[in-house]
Amino acid sequence: MLIDQQNSDIFKEKKCGKVLILPKKTMSERLELSNREGPEGNEKAKTRYFSSFALAHGAEMKILRKGGILGKGNADWRNISEHCLAEAVGADILAEHLGADRNKVVQAALLHDWYKRREIETMRRLGDVAGHEYALTEDSRLLTEYGVPQDIVRLTHSNIPESTDSVALAARSPEEKIIHYADMMTLGSDFVDITSRLDDARKKPEVVAFTDSYREQYGGKSLLDVQEFTTKHEEGEFEKLLGLEPGTLLAFIKEKLAERIRNE
Repeated sequence: MLIDQQNSDIFKEKKCGKVLILPKKTMSERLELSNREGPEGNEKAKTRYFSSFALAHGAEMKILRKGGILGKGNADWRNISEHCLAEAVGADILAEHLGADRNKVVQAALLHDWYKRREIETMRRLGDVAGHEYALTEDSRLLTEYGVPQDIVRLTHSNIPESTDSVALAARSPEEKIIHYADMMTLGSDFVDITSRLDDARKKPEVVAFTDSYREQYGGKSLLDVQEFTTKHEEGEFEKLLGLEPGTLLAFIKEKLAERIRNE
């Protein structure tokens, strides 16, 4: 569990008063706390970090609540909000070290699946293609109604490439590339290698059927095919910019996350 249940009710529509920001613990205090908590200390520290990250982005978390994926009564859909939160942290780490706009990246990553519950429910009712198209329109309309800037609304949809044209893909902004890559490396609330992410997707007939619906748009390629090709190029580009050895980007992101948790 990434978000402390005790904190999840803060993201309600009504005003909840001021949120107290506690001073950061010293290194000795963190070590003492970790020792006192025993084997579960790391997991508790992880929950504290992610809860703190969520509290720092209350406006976006309230929108997740509106989407029915956070808060009391939405426990069956909570995994989606935790996916959004994990992806936002991973995207923030990449944005920090690649020099991209962290605020935009975090906002878009937190909101990229905020309407997923409604989308799934609509696809069950109208069918995959019609349901997805309707949900996509409603997603953007409602985010605009909630006051989310248009550049952020557009950025939330960067997880699905608009075309397979290599020039167009290369010309995307750093923020667009980060959102796409972060979504592809985040399976549930875990950071995984791209092969594992794609293997998991290809085991689900409903996912395969949905991604196959893009073959006409992508010149015979499925959405999964295009995402695989795009993600590998992004990974190579990021590793080069960061001075990393090929195949080490995921380990780099996980280490930076571990540093953040230790320093919380």
